Amino acid sequence: MDNKEQLKDYYEVLGVAKNATEKGIQLAFRDLARKYHPDVNSDPGAEEMFKTLVEAYLVLKSPDKRDDLDAEIISSFCQTVSRSGKISSPTKKKYPSEFLRLLKSR
Repeated sequence: MDNKEQLKDYYEVLGVAKNATEKGIQLAFRDLARKYHPDVNSDPGAEEMFKTLVEAYLVLKSPDKRDDLDAEIISSFCQTVSRSGKISSPTKKKYPSEFLRLLKSR
């Protein structure tokens, strides 16, 4: 898996906060899976969305995979900061606010 694929925002895919509980992740997945399951939804793109939901759920339900994803997000943030030499306000960049949420959730 390359970095871009690894850094998919699985939290956003499932519509949960970065500090969501296992139960919250499971409930969000079940609701969205019912909506996008190919047996229920014949819209174009529904099957692809369902596959993305399953991928997100498999990563976020596993503590080890979730920790790896969070570490990648933090690492990406640190690389961004070291290249720029400064942290801009969270309203201007995506990573600072994500980084702070991850730190608060641990």
